[in-house]
Amino acid sequence: MKITLVREEKESGREAVSTCEADVLLERIKTETKAAHVTALRTMLLYTTPDARGHYEHIDKLPRIYPAVEYGRSRDGGRKLKRYNGIVMLEVNGLAGLSEVELVKEQARLLPQTWAAITGSSGRSVKIWVKFVLPDGNLPVKEENITLFHACAYRMAVQCYQPILSFPITLKEPNPAQSCRMTLDTDPYFNPDAIAFCQEQPFSMPGEQTFHQRKLTEKNPLLRLKPGFETSETFTILFETTLGKALDEMQNWKRGDTLHPLLVCLAENCFKAGIPEEETVRQVMIHYYRQADEQDVRITIHNLYRECKGFGKKSALTPEQKISLQLEEFMGRRYEFRFNT
Repeated sequence: MKITLVREEKESGREAVSTCEADVLLERIKTETKAAHVTALRTMLLYTTPDARGHYEHIDKLPRIYPAVEYGRSRDGGRKLKRYNGIVMLEVNGLAGLSEVELVKEQARLLPQTWAAITGSSGRSVKIWVKFVLPDGNLPVKEENITLFHACAYRMAVQCYQPILSFPITLKEPNPAQSCRMTLDTDPYFNPDAIAFCQEQPFSMPGEQTFHQRKLTEKNPLLRLKPGFETSETFTILFETTLGKALDEMQNWKRGDTLHPLLVCLAENCFKAGIPEEETVRQVMIHYYRQADEQDVRITIHNLYRECKGFGKKSALTPEQKISLQLEEFMGRRYEFRFNT
């Protein structure tokens, strides 16, 4: 695989285009050139604040590296796309120094798709190169297909790498012509046998996601009644179900009678249903605030919760509700659902 280097000559306005093999380039960046422009740039940045917008006067001496494409000369002397390499470049910028740079490189190499991870020219960034191919092992040839393929590949790479990195990826426009400046890295990570991500040829630019991963508010599927329920709403419905059972057991009890007998039965059922003590107190006070003294309610429920055993062992839900929730939890865990919006 050949990597393109382009150096713009500030005085003449021309640009010099050259290519070299990837392994040659990675070996080349291990040592500084005689002019030491990368070292000079890093020295300047070392004494420059991020918002100072300092400019290195010999910045044009550092060629730009294009990992995703191989360029050649056209008849009119311009650049011509010769080959697409299928390399997506992710950038992690704004790092504090060498220790954070090395940390990001170590994290990037955890994924087998990492083709290379190198320190940026500033010494405060890391460039991660990731390989992509079509299902048949080839790469798109037409420019319009390359643009679509690269855009979707960039999005996939960000989603895969961001969770393992300690610092945010700097989002860029997913352009195959994305480049970085020549750099210096005495110990770059390079894996020529990296496993490539396999991706179908897309026929449109990636848009917003058409599905989302649902995160359960409760790990126990029996503690929620439908997707999106907040914990407080779930406990409210569980309490109402438990209260109904307690009223069935206390058939002769009616509002206005002494609350204590019902409270004992209700608290025991709430304990077995897995409703926390404080939530039980809150719900009781909401329902019976006219005839309940909060201090008495707290003492009664607290003592009963202390002497009962088997917290959450007896669900307040019906067998039909249990089966429905278990089925829903299984489907949500094993499948991704698309919704036509």
